[in-house]
Amino acid sequence: MMLWLSLSGFILLLLGGIHVYWAFGGKWGASAALPAKAGSQQTLFVPGAAGTMIVACLLFCAAMLLLMQGRLLPVFLGAAFIKWSCWACAAAFMLRTIGDFNYVGLFRKVRTTRFAKFDLYLFTPLCLLLSGAFYAAATLAA
Repeated sequence: MMLWLSLSGFILLLLGGIHVYWAFGGKWGASAALPAKAGSQQTLFVPGAAGTMIVACLLFCAAMLLLMQGRLLPVFLGAAFIKWSCWACAAAFMLRTIGDFNYVGLFRKVRTTRFAKFDLYLFTPLCLLLSGAFYAAATLAA
């Protein structure tokens, strides 16, 4: 269990680092990370640096919550706050796994873009794994 939690925490830290890279102008991987309109490579939205940094901070916070609940980091927040935050993260990643029924998630309609292929084989399974990790962390005895 601790190996799964620590691996999931590392993945979240890595994803946060990639978002920081993008926020400071990095281009590697960015073309596959945003959903595109069907039949074109035009992305649905272009996030700004501030929004990308907010996502990076949320990913770093999620990693810390997961590692604190798994007792892999010292706990400096209330135990109830950490547990409920893990439930919230489990729900958020499960909602991302399910998707918007158009461009992202298990039930997306657009399946031919570069993003859709990455979403099918990487992003959605990763969100399911992270949702499970947060669920497991939330059910750990305090």
